[in-house]
Amino acid sequence: MGKVTLELTEAEMRNLAEVCAMGLTVLGQAMPDGRNPKADAWHKLLVEIVKAGRTVPSIARDMELNPDCGYWFFKRPYIENAFYSDVIDEYRDSVFWEELVARLSARSLVEYYGQEAVDAMPPETRASHVAAMEKTLWNEVTRYGVDRLMFMLAPEES
Repeated sequence: MGKVTLELTEAEMRNLAEVCAMGLTVLGQAMPDGRNPKADAWHKLLVEIVKAGRTVPSIARDMELNPDCGYWFFKRPYIENAFYSDVIDEYRDSVFWEELVARLSARSLVEYYGQEAVDAMPPETRASHVAAMEKTLWNEVTRYGVDRLMFMLAPEES
């Protein structure tokens, strides 16, 4: 298989390098142990593309070499103002709220019906009850955040 050559403007190369930096961030958080061959292949490709961005003088000034791993990356001040940083923050926020609502809904279902009853429910019934609770919780966290949520410890833990 031959090599592919791309011709990019400096702005396109910056965008591509930023997308790859974003991918490296997500990959590092999703698979921190790095024991997946597909993840390793992606990591290698993303590192090479970011490194290629370093060859463009207008991009190079915003990058530096990490002496510990030998990879090029964008400097912290640049990352803090980069669009992809905002994308990652928004993604983290949405995942947090989705996961919180899903877990609280599942826990509420068990508290309301009991574990045995929930285990005995057909999957469609369980999903229907959880969806109703998720809608209620979404309305709550959308309106008030976590300000009105209350977490109760078991008596032996308080």
